[in-house]
Amino acid sequence: MPKRVRTHVNPLSITHEFHFEGFGNDRPIFVDVGAYKGEFTEGLLAQFPDCNFVVFEIRRPIAEKLREKFADHENVVVFHGDAGLNFRNILEPCIAQGAQIKEIFVNFPDPWFKDRHKKRRFITTKFLNSCTDWLPAETEFIFQTDQEFLFNETKEYLAETPYEITEEFSKPPYDQTTDWEDAKVAEGKEIWRMRFKRL
Repeated sequence: MPKRVRTHVNPLSITHEFHFEGFGNDRPIFVDVGAYKGEFTEGLLAQFPDCNFVVFEIRRPIAEKLREKFADHENVVVFHGDAGLNFRNILEPCIAQGAQIKEIFVNFPDPWFKDRHKKRRFITTKFLNSCTDWLPAETEFIFQTDQEFLFNETKEYLAETPYEITEEFSKPPYDQTTDWEDAKVAEGKEIWRMRFKRL
């Protein structure tokens, strides 16, 4: 019987760090945080084959499947573990090579409903403020969720940082959806989306 993969993983319990020397070129980079099956990155890869892709997935077994999925693509790297802990380690060397971090997608993250668990979320005031030390101002985050309360609370986090919303929108970016979004839309649920960057 295959080992069961946990649905919810506390990122604060994962302390190992990764380092990356970069892609060795200055091609623009898309970042997919919490990629799961990788269908979102796969769709973007088909549209932007000359770009590089950094994929984060907290669960090791799923990350290993993603590595297999993208094994034939030298412009895709997959990391498992806590994306927040490793964000700077992975992306800063790419910036040093002249690459633009084009867009960072945070697609349908775990909402961590309980107040005591909110610090486990990927987008927090602390995380965004730490990004101002090294992430270029032109880098844009795209946040998507089917949880309206999480959408609104994330906007509250943004208000305490140098980041500002540039757009709230309805259509999937680049017409690319995820399996999770497809399932929620089929249930009749609304999807909440926004772009934000440091202005």
